Amino acid sequence: MAKLPAEVTVDVSALDEAMLGIANLDGRALRVRNALPGETVQTRVLRRKKGIVYGDGVLVEHPHESRRASICPYFPRCGGCSMHHMDYPMQLELKQRQLAQALDSNAVVPRGWSAPQKAGRLGYRRKARLGVRMVGEQVLVGFRESFSNRVARMDSCATLTPELSALLPDLKRLLPQLSIADQVPQIEVAQGDTQCALIVRHLQPMTESDVELWREFAQTHAVEIIFQAKGYDTLVPLSGGPLKRLGYRLADHGLYIEFLPHQFTQVNLAMNETLIRYVLAYLGNLQGKNVLDLFCGIGNFTLPIARAGARAWGMESAPEAVAMACVNALNNGVADQLQFSVADLFSSESAVDVAAILAQCDALVLDPPRSGAGPGLHDWLTHFAGNTIVYVSCNPNSFASDAAIIVAAGFELAQVGIFDMFPSTAHVETMGQFVRRSRETTVG
Repeated sequence: MAKLPAEVTVDVSALDEAMLGIANLDGRALRVRNALPGETVQTRVLRRKKGIVYGDGVLVEHPHESRRASICPYFPRCGGCSMHHMDYPMQLELKQRQLAQALDSNAVVPRGWSAPQKAGRLGYRRKARLGVRMVGEQVLVGFRESFSNRVARMDSCATLTPELSALLPDLKRLLPQLSIADQVPQIEVAQGDTQCALIVRHLQPMTESDVELWREFAQTHAVEIIFQAKGYDTLVPLSGGPLKRLGYRLADHGLYIEFLPHQFTQVNLAMNETLIRYVLAYLGNLQGKNVLDLFCGIGNFTLPIARAGARAWGMESAPEAVAMACVNALNNGVADQLQFSVADLFSSESAVDVAAILAQCDALVLDPPRSGAGPGLHDWLTHFAGNTIVYVSCNPNSFASDAAIIVAAGFELAQVGIFDMFPSTAHVETMGQFVRRSRETTVG
């Protein structure tokens, strides 16, 4: 094979889980962005890792029937999205197929599939971590390039909300003026219903003139600027005082959920509302019921569950998230129906506390990280007294392996489906409703 980089023309046979085209290059596996099955593409090889080479593709011939011109001028060079070259029905079909294959590999057979849930494809992303890099006298701000640590050249982003996208040009003008312009590696952006915040990571201290530049930027754009010297424990708001909270309203439930700019929240508010609606539907009538929400975060599901009439418990490993969940419960008038606690759910030490609550619960909600529910899942299920489990996942593979454990414990996967939290990316959000087979009831 020629030395990298090299331009080659290849035939694409299929797509992998990352929605990259699969091809062969001199006996080696090749993965190509902006490629679809059956197409012939020209690609410039950009990276080689673990025996696989990667590159961006340009169509030569045999376009797939679902190929569409990208709405983003920075695709495929920008690595923020991976599916702009295909129509939306194909995107949803591929994501559902990926989930189906994962379930099949784990011998889990759903009783029913819910229709793929979708919201707006553009301007949905309220949180992101953007790279910053100085190139000569210019500073780039944006997502990383595909198969590279370089920052993509971009002046706007169709995926970010319009408010966040509009900040990019002025950020690119401000950053070169800093005395430490080459010491700012990233900026995190976060948006609530009424305000935006920027977390500026800096490797050297800001000078007074630097701070003044940021102060002018904050006033001009009505954003909160937060400096970060090291970890999140070093966050210092430009305005002084404690970190200001952002928030989002869940109008259907009469709730306003607050969060700190660096805390985890779902980035797509419209799809988050759909997730909550389905969780509640799958749980059924919650009046007088007991529900445990594991990996509860700031209470995104727990508070709507309590609002619907349940007595709810929420458990989460991050103390700061639990503290925010308690604030949200108090501010929304449901604190008497909720109990939040800090627990390392991947540790055996928390098993006793989880088991004690599960023994009195009618339903269980799981929303774990990508790695899945962890080694405690089997033991939890032996103590669970209820009939219904609702599992929300950002990884179809860990969902499927956990689903096999749940099915082996006497449950059936009654409904499952995808929720397109990140349109035009390979991310697959999944929700499944499990019901106990031995005393099965129709829920939702």
